[in-house]
Order: sequence, then structure tokens, then C-alpha cells
Amino acid sequence: MKILNKTTIEDFPFTWVNLDFLPESNGNKVEIYLVNNEDLVEGLISMFNHLFRTIKNSIKVYNSSWWDFCLDTWNVKKDEYDYELDGKSIESKDYLIMLEESTIEIDYSGTCICNDWEKFLKVILPCIVTHQAPYSPIFYDDNYDFFFYFHHSGSIGFYYRKQNDVVEKILTIANDKYDIR
Repeated sequence: MKILNKTTIEDFPFTWVNLDFLPESNGNKVEIYLVNNEDLVEGLISMFNHLFRTIKNSIKVYNSSWWDFCLDTWNVKKDEYDYELDGKSIESKDYLIMLEESTIEIDYSGTCICNDWEKFLKVILPCIVTHQAPYSPIFYDDNYDFFFYFHHSGSIGFYYRKQNDVVEKILTIANDKYDIR
């Protein structure tokens, strides 16, 4: 089974979001931090499951350049990209293999649907927390007008346009189980 399926959605759907500089988005933001000094990857997976368990099947994943996610695919001196597995970190290799097995084309930019959150998060989160990837993909739910990203520090940046029942439930869980700033 493919972990990801490509969609026909190429552009990020929220006009209120500034993808170039997220803090300038016209929405509300909270940072949700893990409370314990636990394994960051397992902690973030657990946080994802607690916060989004009931709606995770409606969450989509956006990346402006799926194959350029990990830094070691870019040769700075030659200013070119190399997606071969040789010379890549373990995290990058796992990520590139996942894209290959999901038949995501090298030049794909846009939204994917996740078919297996556990496997997907176990591939991308190590890239993020080890700094193999300089940023997180953007996870969004266009039904409830929110998005979030993972941060290497063990947090989720959660943005929402306005309060609704789902956003309130997510914020309540976050307040009860995690540290909100």
C-alpha cells in the first residue's frame, strides 16, 4: 500500500495564509509543546494522534516541493539536486524511498492524501527533528479552516482562521495534555 497519494490540488487552499512567512497569516496561532522530555518522534506522533484522532482522515498534506524536503538532496556548490540514495542520510533515504514507493513524481508540488499516518510520520518526523529537513510540510483540514506543522523542538504550530467545534476540541485536548504558548 502506498503511504501517500497525490491529489490534483496544486495550490495551498487558504488565502488567509502567508506561506512565505507564516506569522503574517491572518489567523490565530498557538504552539503546542510536548510536556515530557521524551523521544521527540514518538512524542510528536502521540501528540498528533491525541489532537487529530477523530479527523485525521480529512487532513491533507501540502509541500511546495516534495522531493526537495531533505537538505542533502541539494548540492550547494553545484546548485543542483540529486535524488539518488547514495551519500544520503538514513532519514533522507527513508523519505526518498517513501516518495518512490508512493509514485510521487520528482517535480511534484502540491497536496497529498496520507494512507498510513503512522508510517508517514515515522518517516518525516526523524527528518525534521534531526534537521535533515529545514521545515515541515503543511498539514491542513479545509473543512475546518486550520493548518499545522511540526517543529524540530517537539511542538506543533497550529493556525486557525476562527473558532469552530473541531478547533475548540483540538485546543481543549492541547490545553489538557500539553503546554500551549
